[in-house]
Amino acid sequence: MSPLVALGVALAAGAGAQARYGVEVWHARWRERRAQTRRSTGMPWATFAVNVAGSGLLGLAAGLVTRGTISAAWLAVLGAGVAGGLTTFSTFTFNLLELARVGRWRAALLDASLSLVLGLAAAVACYRLAAGLVA
Repeated sequence: MSPLVALGVALAAGAGAQARYGVEVWHARWRERRAQTRRSTGMPWATFAVNVAGSGLLGLAAGLVTRGTISAAWLAVLGAGVAGGLTTFSTFTFNLLELARVGRWRAALLDASLSLVLGLAAAVACYRLAAGLVA
């Protein structure tokens, strides 16, 4: 890996992490406002959203490489960098642990199922779109 690509990955990962943090802060504020009027579902929507978005971004980047639109270096920057900084498997698993710990089994199952199914669907759809496999 070239030093320039490594620097690009590092900077892009920082940008992805900042984006994730921004989504988490926004979601916490939204949840506080909503808690005044409704009961929370317990679903960790912010983590879910960034993980599905990151899956789509990685699928898009891989599709663009397949099509020859971007280089493998850009795949590293967008995939390992932005998507890697944006997404979070550790927070996802910790959220599942916390939901299970407080007896929110339905929310835990919903989170695990939707994250896997919609993350994969986003990756496949974005890959196919970027690779030109969808007319």
